[in-house]
This record gives sequence, C-alpha cells and structure tokens, in this order.
Amino acid sequence: MTFDKDKWLHKLQLSSIPLRKLNEELMPIGIASGCLIDYLGKRIILSVFHATKRDANWVIEIKYEEQKGTQIYRPGGFNYLGEMKLGSSEIKEIDFSYTEVASDLCSFFQEITPKGKILSETTREIFSPKFDILPSKEETYGFSGQVMAEMHGNHTLATEHRVYPDLKYERTENGYHQFKLPFSHPGHEHFRGCSGAPILDTKGNVVALVCHGEVEKNSIYGISLARYKLALDITFGDLTNA
Repeated sequence: MTFDKDKWLHKLQLSSIPLRKLNEELMPIGIASGCLIDYLGKRIILSVFHATKRDANWVIEIKYEEQKGTQIYRPGGFNYLGEMKLGSSEIKEIDFSYTEVASDLCSFFQEITPKGKILSETTREIFSPKFDILPSKEETYGFSGQVMAEMHGNHTLATEHRVYPDLKYERTENGYHQFKLPFSHPGHEHFRGCSGAPILDTKGNVVALVCHGEVEKNSIYGISLARYKLALDITFGDLTNA
C-alpha cells in the first residue's frame, strides 16, 4: 500500500486530546495533552504523570460552542503508578497516568476565527492500541499538540496547534523511547502542552506518549505504551492476556 503522507499528517493533527488545568475560578492555568483509547470495553484517557500529577482539577476540552463557550469534561483524578526495587522502600513515580471516561466521550478539532466563528469541526482520533507494536529504525513517527498558551483577556485561552512529523527512532532505555527530531530542538517552551500526546507511526499505531525532550541530543522522549499494558489490565480487570 502506498504511503499517503497527507492522510498521515491529518491523523497526527487529530491524535492528541487537549487537557486543561483549572483554578478555583474555573480559569485555565495549565495545559497538557492526552490520548483517548478504547480498551477492554472501556474508553480511557491516557496522559503523563508529570503533567496531571495527583490533581483532580484537570478537564478534557470537548469543543467550543458559539454563544456558549468551551465545553469540558471532568474525568476526576487520574490513576498513577509507582515502582519499587527489591530491598528498597523508595517508590519511583512512573511518568504515566490514566483514567476511565464516559464510553461516548469525544473531543473535536475546530478551526475558529478570532471572533469566535466556527469554520470547521472534526472528531479527534480514538485509538484501539496494539500493545505488541514497538518502534523501529525503519519507521517514521510524529505527534501533535497545542502549545504557546496565552491568556487573552480574563476568559480566553489561545494556543497554537502544531504537528511534528518525521521523527526517527533512536533507542529505548528504562521504558522511554528516544526519537530524533528532523530539525534543531527549539527549546522546551515550544513543546510545552504536548506532554501526554500520542506518538504515532505511519500506520497510525500509538507507540508512546510524549514525556520530555533533550536539546543537546535534539530528541523527544516518549514513555512506552507497551510497557504499561499490564497496569491497564489490572485496573480494568482483564489479566487473561497480561
């Protein structure tokens, strides 16, 4: 089958789910990304612990509605994982978080004018992950996310939606996949908001979630989805294939 890059770029554009952290006045004070999956008969939002932490004040941005504002969904607190080594009482926090959401939950990618008119609307991707697919040096990878957040006035959060294609897999260490950027790393602030976004291969498979970058190595690191399949199996009650 011939690779259709335009189709892949469109899938990347729709792959990440915008997360917003709200304060007591329901104003956004933080942004991150997530990945919606259907697994074990449930719909689940995946993200990364360094973004969601133990806070219960993160919401999923659903869509903007004219004359009504932005619609949101409250998933409540995220599940998170810790890792202990034999002979040690120290618990290492794993950069992975997740929780179940409504079975019909969707989020929408929209093009909106500065005056609030909706030009287009498309449902964002919901994945059915194949946990046995691991990254390879023969493949190409990409991700997307909303970045460069700015408050306009007291109630409007503006972001830029960016797609980052053509990453190449380098290696895996301690559950993190390293991907080389096709351009010079512009600095961490240019990716702030992408944490938790799914990293896809050209066939649309999710292999990792964006965690952090390294300017000196011109790299983005993603936590392995395959490594933490067992956590989802335990949480949602299916150990037959664990």
